[in-house]
Amino acid sequence: MNSPITGKLMAIHTEVQALNFCMEDFTVKQRFYLCEDSGEYFTSTQLDELNLSLVYNSYRAKHHGHLSIVDSMCLMWTMW
Repeated sequence: MNSPITGKLMAIHTEVQALNFCMEDFTVKQRFYLCEDSGEYFTSTQLDELNLSLVYNSYRAKHHGHLSIVDSMCLMWTMW
C-alpha cells in the first residue's frame, strides 16, 4: 500500500495491543501500515478484517467457541 501522504510504499508492521471486544480486553498482534516519513498508521479493509478476526478468535478461545445472544449482538455491532 502506498502512503496517502507521501505516495511511498509502506511496509506492514505489527504491534501488540490490548483491544476491547464485548466488554473484555484481549491482547493481540495488530497489523498496520506505517508511513516512515510521517509516522502515521494506516490500515486497509483486509488488515481490518484480519485484526478483527484475531480478536474474535481470542474471544472464541477464551469462551470455548460459544457466543451468547448478547455477545452475538456485540459482534454484529462491531462489524458495522
